[in-house]
Amino acid sequence: MTKLRAPGSIDAALSRIAGLVPDGWAGMASTVDRKERTVRNWGDPDTPESIPLECAIALDLAYIAAGGVGAPIHETYALQLELQLQTKFGDILQLATLNAEFILEAGQAGAAVIQATAPGAPEKLKREALRESEEAATALARTIAALRRSVGMPGGPEVPP
Repeated sequence: MTKLRAPGSIDAALSRIAGLVPDGWAGMASTVDRKERTVRNWGDPDTPESIPLECAIALDLAYIAAGGVGAPIHETYALQLELQLQTKFGDILQLATLNAEFILEAGQAGAAVIQATAPGAPEKLKREALRESEEAATALARTIAALRRSVGMPGGPEVPP
């Protein structure tokens, strides 16, 4: 019976490679000097085997050499790492992004306010300074809400991006 292969799994990546390289699974086994069963087991969650790094690289290179676009095992690893990063550090990454947005908006607001306070500054510059300052305030509110959530405090209403 054929096992279902979860998208984003090593098994799916290996199957993608097997579908393109010459001789499929047997060709992959030959490429990495392992038995075909071993190569198949690398993607099977019911077996303890996992693919060694040097074999993963060799199989991605074989896939590319056979005309494949991308590197299936590398892409799978990158996706799994990104998902784990978001799961483990998502709040921190979000806070860093929000803080960067606030710093950008605050800098733009500061520059606009300086221009607006010049003697004889036109109304247009003052309105621009107001708009930029409001954008900075909104970015700061989002940052404060994320900080509150990170320490277990109510963050208040979500501020739309």
